[in-house]
Amino acid sequence: MVDAISTRSETLIDEKPSLTVIDRIAELEGEDPAELSPPLYASIDPQALDSLFRSSNTGESRTVETVQFTYLGYDVCVRSDGEVIVGESAREDCR
Repeated sequence: MVDAISTRSETLIDEKPSLTVIDRIAELEGEDPAELSPPLYASIDPQALDSLFRSSNTGESRTVETVQFTYLGYDVCVRSDGEVIVGESAREDCR
């Protein structure tokens, strides 16, 4: 496994966190995102992940700060500020 890489999407409205996770892990694995096996939903529900960080039309602040999980042996941290961290230090960086 490689050291953690961190990526920040422009806004969570433009890019879903689930797609960012898939893209970053595919990059680390040297695979096409569509070819990752097992698919992300084997580890976490992508729609639920995206909905946790979706902007609210009412202007309410999000109550979820971070979500941590493991996918294809990589620790993953998704933060409410749009940062997605993938790699060995993700769990520590997610605190």
